[in-house]
Amino acid sequence: MIDRRVLGKGLDALIPQRVATAPKEYTQLALNKIKPGRYQPRQEIGDSELQELMQSIKEKGIVQPIIVRRIDTDEYEIVAGGRRFQAAKSLGLNEIPTIIKELDDRDTLIFAIVENLQRKDLNPIEEADAFARLMSEFKFTLDDVAKFLGKDKTTVANTLRLLRLPQSIKDALMKGIISRSQARTILAVDKAEEQERIFHDILNEKLTVREIEKRVKKASGKKSHLDPFVVEVEEKLQKILGTKVRIFNKRNNRGKIVIEYFTLDDLQRILAKLE
Repeated sequence: MIDRRVLGKGLDALIPQRVATAPKEYTQLALNKIKPGRYQPRQEIGDSELQELMQSIKEKGIVQPIIVRRIDTDEYEIVAGGRRFQAAKSLGLNEIPTIIKELDDRDTLIFAIVENLQRKDLNPIEEADAFARLMSEFKFTLDDVAKFLGKDKTTVANTLRLLRLPQSIKDALMKGIISRSQARTILAVDKAEEQERIFHDILNEKLTVREIEKRVKKASGKKSHLDPFVVEVEEKLQKILGTKVRIFNKRNNRGKIVIEYFTLDDLQRILAKLE
């Protein structure tokens, strides 16, 4: 099991070095003994990407072994390297260089997540799902995720917010049809139907991020110039609470504060800070 003390040490505590530097651990494992991983965070593998990988394997071989865990006497499950396994299978190979690790379900998921993040193999939605799973299944806080992965807390929070987009927009983001910046700009509008409308405008009119911002301001009815005091307070609250905070100030100086959370554990964390 992974002790929570590794959180302060980041990825190196879980993956001390790139596996390609440990040739003594390699073994050639028959493909028919290996099953796809149940805990793979990666959901999308494009045909062109697979073809490129197959071509690379033809020219150079498999440079980095896959990582598996034993699930039966002579049966193994992929922990990391699903694309390499799929490409090797498509090429008709019988064996693949493999590292066998002893991992339980929890460690398997964490290992798969951090390995993919380290290799920058995840699209924004897969990355957000990975963060959410660390928080919901393993009780990581927002701070834990940020420290463990070596990312800014605001970056993690903004990535998690992408999961609140309508499914059609998330699908487009996963496929690279729209960018992370475009998706984050759409999130400035609260209503799903308005988000969908702006999304279709992006597709039909090839809008830039700056043009999307203008549509968002019009749709949300926000003033083009926010009160600097309100902006400053928002920023302070975000740093204190470690999550997105929005302040809506009305003309009579009444208003409301909206604090976002991503899991019930994250809500408990915020409540503890408020108390």
